[in-house]
Amino acid sequence: MSEKKKILHLITGLELGGGAESMLFQFLPNMQTDLDNQVCVIKGEGEIGKKLEKAKIPVHYLKLKSILDMGIIFRYKKMLKKFNPDVQVNYLIHADIFGRIFGKIFGVKKIVPYIRNIHRNRKFLMFLDKITLPLADFILTNSETARKYYIEKMDAKADRIKCIPNGVDLSLFENLNVNRKEKLKEIKIPDNAFVIGTVARLEKQKDIATLIKAFFEVNKKYSKTYLLLIGHGGEKENIKRLVAKLRLEKKVIFLEKRKDIPELLQIMDIFILPSLNEGMSNALLEAMASQKVIITSDTEENIELVRNNYNGLNFKTGDANDLADKISSCISNGEKYEYFKNKTSSLIGEKYDIKIVTQKFKYFLNN
Repeated sequence: MSEKKKILHLITGLELGGGAESMLFQFLPNMQTDLDNQVCVIKGEGEIGKKLEKAKIPVHYLKLKSILDMGIIFRYKKMLKKFNPDVQVNYLIHADIFGRIFGKIFGVKKIVPYIRNIHRNRKFLMFLDKITLPLADFILTNSETARKYYIEKMDAKADRIKCIPNGVDLSLFENLNVNRKEKLKEIKIPDNAFVIGTVARLEKQKDIATLIKAFFEVNKKYSKTYLLLIGHGGEKENIKRLVAKLRLEKKVIFLEKRKDIPELLQIMDIFILPSLNEGMSNALLEAMASQKVIITSDTEENIELVRNNYNGLNFKTGDANDLADKISSCISNGEKYEYFKNKTSSLIGEKYDIKIVTQKFKYFLNN
């Protein structure tokens, strides 16, 4: 029997809440029988790192101390010499650029960036991305939007770039028996409430402020509405100040790291993703798997999953009034939008089932 191909997955960090980090944990345990997967982390350990180790996936921590920590280069070289990977897959822009440059210098056989997001507003990073892209042997993206962008704007060769999307474990969302009344009571929401929710890191990119402002307008008209924000991040205090300024403290519920996301999605009447920019959102895929009525900002990546008046609604990115109008329409004409759920269910089962996506990724790495 031939030896299993050695795959090194190089990533910036492994904290909970990130899309790339979550996808690694979904992919790797299901590929370890056929491939020798190991993970290398630039900084920190994180909850996902512990989960991977528990699943018998070796994890190497380079422990970047600061931006001036040049020792990381030698720690990376030592790890490469020990593992000697056949393929190195890079995730997240900082680890990706590091891995392209030093992976090439240290003789990694095949280098594959897995592009998760287009950093359109970070000009210097995009410049570094473009000038180091020729160091890659092949490119993966998690959205067709990113694949087309890298061909048209970053001079990637069309025959050296492929889209393998994110996936979702549908079994986590099937046959859930959630007691809505009890779940709402647990998070201090009345059982007759209309629940609007999102799952997102509380960062500027996610534009939770627009969602808060839209909710403020909606709540004037529909007093039984509550807003459920699930996530944590650097913008949390600013968001809380905005909530206080609009006197919504009793109507906006903050939840941080949760292990019951499928159950919490079940109690939402509408799921909203208001991001200013986004890769292929895992949170959006999970909302689709939960068969929610969904409203997203009209970024290209979001529209790839949710198309206006087909399987959800899109609002103009950053426009709180447009979002408020879309929410109000869903509340007043709820039955009108029920058919969205069937469209979403079909799409998620055909293209984004984690079993299908894992097979595609495994086949790519083996061939």
